[in-house]
Amino acid sequence: MLRCKTCGKNLKEEDRGTAWRECTICKKPVCFDHIHYIGTWMRGLYKDYVTVIPVCEDELPRKKLKTQIEEKL
Repeated sequence: MLRCKTCGKNLKEEDRGTAWRECTICKKPVCFDHIHYIGTWMRGLYKDYVTVIPVCEDELPRKKLKTQIEEKL
């Protein structure tokens, strides 16, 4: 049985994509109630474009930077 990384909610494998997704960075399951998205620039053949990737709350850039700073202090 899978569990959401953020809230601990039980998730079913067959509900992947409809009730939960994996965090792109840490590869752990996150329910749709707690998933966040980060816009990233991708280089295409003719032009650059923005795409979004799903991430958990712990992998958000501001939160990750804040935790790294707190660890050093």
